[in-house]
Amino acid sequence: MELEDLLFTKEGNIGIVTLNRPEKLNALSAGISQGLPKLMRELRDDPDVKVVVLTGAGRAFCAGGDVRGFRGASDEPEAPRAVRVPHSEDAWQVAFTHYERPIIGAINGYAIGAGFGLALSCDIRIASDKAIFGVAQTKRGRRPDGGLNFLLPRIVGVEKALDLMWTGDFIDAAEAQRIGLVSRVVPADELMSAAMALAERIAQGPSVAQALAKRMVYKTMYPVGAQIAAAEMEYYSGLLIDQTEDAREGARSFIEKREPVFKGR
Repeated sequence: MELEDLLFTKEGNIGIVTLNRPEKLNALSAGISQGLPKLMRELRDDPDVKVVVLTGAGRAFCAGGDVRGFRGASDEPEAPRAVRVPHSEDAWQVAFTHYERPIIGAINGYAIGAGFGLALSCDIRIASDKAIFGVAQTKRGRRPDGGLNFLLPRIVGVEKALDLMWTGDFIDAAEAQRIGLVSRVVPADELMSAAMALAERIAQGPSVAQALAKRMVYKTMYPVGAQIAAAEMEYYSGLLIDQTEDAREGARSFIEKREPVFKGR
């Protein structure tokens, strides 16, 4: 398939997917957010790929949504826009879960906002010692998305998840490992070799048994996972938060490089 803002290569039985907008810190584009689910669905039919490694080009894994594209980011009048209700199959969380090969996240740098959710959607995460994680959405008057709402509490517990969501504090790789967000931390220049070594080890194992293990883990952890993802993607939720004064202030303050002043409306 033709890819935009994504690179896909194979090394033996390992598929390597790279988010490729380094000049934008791999902030999400239509090419990334729509391309990842399509790519994972296509890879289901490729028996040669035993493990997938997901990483980012440059100094970020994924900096989340492109704030300049948010509604209210400028004071310019906005043209009416069509509303499309996305299907849950368009979510990478669902596509990653349904892809029954192991997915290893090689988190090379910033994993912020929805980019944090993308990192958590991987089955296993190895972090560079330069990796930074944070829930940035609430600091900009928006709700957490990208899978954070249901993945983060299940990985670190409700209390810590809400702490990270409400404060918007960023944490480094060492703290991420301490609270169970990543399985290991390695020097930045060793990240891909460590991820590939793990991928090659897993690829030598029994693929059918591995697929069944992944299927059962996610069916028991997220018995209504598709419904959860669908609920997160409901168009009214996005439209509602777009229309708040706080969301508009959050987007403008980011672009103007100042602290937001929220009014609770």
